Amino acid sequence: MNILVTGGNGFVGQHLMKELVGTSHHIAAILRNEIHKWDNVQVINGSLNDIEKFQEKINQFDPDVVIHLAWEGIPDYSVSISLKNLNNSINLFEFVLNNTSCKKILVSGSCWEYGNKKDACKESDPVNINSYFTWAKHSLNQYLTVKCAENNATLNWFRIFYVYGPGQREESLIPMLIKSIRGKETPPVNTPRYKNDFIYVEDVAKAFAKAVDTILPSGVYNVGSGYATSVYEICRSVEKHLLGTETISKQVLDNGQQDETVNFWADMEKSKMYDFIMNTTIDEGINNLLETI
Repeated sequence: MNILVTGGNGFVGQHLMKELVGTSHHIAAILRNEIHKWDNVQVINGSLNDIEKFQEKINQFDPDVVIHLAWEGIPDYSVSISLKNLNNSINLFEFVLNNTSCKKILVSGSCWEYGNKKDACKESDPVNINSYFTWAKHSLNQYLTVKCAENNATLNWFRIFYVYGPGQREESLIPMLIKSIRGKETPPVNTPRYKNDFIYVEDVAKAFAKAVDTILPSGVYNVGSGYATSVYEICRSVEKHLLGTETISKQVLDNGQQDETVNFWADMEKSKMYDFIMNTTIDEGINNLLETI
């Protein structure tokens, strides 16, 4: 099959490309620059801001599958950036679905579409729009649901939970914890008891890669670990691997708020029906990450 990827140089995209290049599929990636490390990948240079400049190349490649990971500006979730990403995405799919053979679309959604939910998040739960980012993501989902139905194409919308791993922004939680603890400093954590569903980036990449060859009905699919982990537990794991102690983690717990007002995770029953099992534990993932930095 011909697979077109957006966001191939991004956090998740880099790991997805590693999964895809080892397959028999033909891969093309839309990139704003030529920085890449893959053989046998057709690079389409360009930005989704100017899709008309490379529409002909997309048409010539004629993708069977599009994996859409690109989302410009993160962590800027303002109305202007959200609207820009929504419009760019719609322009891309208007062209692809009207002019190519594409019959399958995989898109990176977000667990934030569930809003301020507690406990397990099921795909059947209502969407709770509380930011421009989630509005833009959900609007894209609604547009693609209609557009794909019109074109007899499959839409698999993957709601990704808290991704971590090699290539993550240094300002993100786990890289910040690693930097502080490695320097034997107490990380500035206000909410050590908050629990989220942390998912290792390679597991996310494998889910997308597997979905290419799996017949999935159109719809939303959770991509998470299936359990919640507190910030304190992550601190302990990082400190254990780096220093063999728990002193800093205990200080983090004492310094922060003592209440737990955030505690949610992905219900993975639907995803497990199609054998999307995320095997990397938080302790294994942190150990893997530390080996790369």
